Amino acid sequence: MKLNIESEKFDIPSLEKVAESLNIGLKENYKDVNVQVVDCPNLKLWGCPAEGISGNEKIIDVGGEPYMHDPEFLGTEFDYEEISKKIGSEKSYALGAGSSAMSCMDGHCGELTINENLITSDSKSIVARVDKNKKCIVQKYSARKHGGLSNIYFSDGKKGKVIKIKINIRIGKQGSLPQSMRSALSKYLKISENKHVSLAGVFRILKGKIKSHVQPDYKDIKVDYYDPKLMKCTKDFLQFYEPVGSELQCYSVLWTGDPSGGKLNLRESGEHTHFHSYNNDKDAGHYHFDVTPNEIKYEGYFNISREVYRVNNIYKELANKSID
Repeated sequence: MKLNIESEKFDIPSLEKVAESLNIGLKENYKDVNVQVVDCPNLKLWGCPAEGISGNEKIIDVGGEPYMHDPEFLGTEFDYEEISKKIGSEKSYALGAGSSAMSCMDGHCGELTINENLITSDSKSIVARVDKNKKCIVQKYSARKHGGLSNIYFSDGKKGKVIKIKINIRIGKQGSLPQSMRSALSKYLKISENKHVSLAGVFRILKGKIKSHVQPDYKDIKVDYYDPKLMKCTKDFLQFYEPVGSELQCYSVLWTGDPSGGKLNLRESGEHTHFHSYNNDKDAGHYHFDVTPNEIKYEGYFNISREVYRVNNIYKELANKSID
């Protein structure tokens, strides 16, 4: 796959301003909220392959739904270590969410939690797939390839100042922590004129349970779910799991909007979060939202992303092809 890379810078408010906005905004959705700027703890104690999430902070948004679901592109794969070299992040800690590469999974599809040190080659990535009985199968994943889409945060893996979030009990309607964070940032940083911000990091679900999904293998999907003209999925085809947890560790990349004003066609949801259990090998996949508001308890560490690199904007490519 030939790489085509564009980039745009995010706005970079102070960590203190971000923490203040989150403190105010998250209290509209959660009962107990404590957000502060702290020295990053050693994340190796959380099973990460690097001590921190600071230094040369940037995110990538790779591919998109057509690469995953349009019959013309099925099986598309990217090498995120190769991408890291193209964007000046060859020596980095990579974390995030994406689809697994079918060539690395004996032809299976899967939800990939990326947790990889490209400096030391220490691999902690996890993949979830669906077996023939619709059970979630969790396994280690050491390849540097992913499928047709991903959102990954790169940093030098160093300890530095970060935003610590502690949350207990949801009182609002928004069940997703990353979406709650996006709303809080948009509202209380008073974002305008495409001066969007991005955060990424690791958070734990200490108590409570969530809804998740894992993509089944294509041969097991019995519904015509993708519209190539709209370039998106229009019917449910995923394997959902509920309730899942607790004691889950999530790797999240989020942004309030497209700093290019839409030219980069960033992932529509504005966030991408995958998880695995930190106490068993049975739970992993794509995080949706909590399903136990009276129990949910989060703790996590986030940092600001300074720039987004858009890799192979398939939407732009297909739009240009239709014009031709």
